[in-house]
Amino acid sequence: MYGGEVLPAFAPWVEENCGLKIGTPDLAQTEDSMTISPPIINSEFLSSVKNFSRLSFAKWERIMHSRGETNMEVD
Repeated sequence: MYGGEVLPAFAPWVEENCGLKIGTPDLAQTEDSMTISPPIINSEFLSSVKNFSRLSFAKWERIMHSRGETNMEVD
């Protein structure tokens, strides 16, 4: 249902045209299953930043805060 309308042909259309299988469970992603490039640390810039209460280069922080930006390695 979308916008109060029943769309019986939508799921089959998505499966056929987008190559997605509706109703299959999502596979959980873990930090170990993701590879990213090492952080680029600009020490001069970081030393000039004032009043910065939190700074982390941890892998999971970088993954969680990338906001859709691609930092994933491409094989």
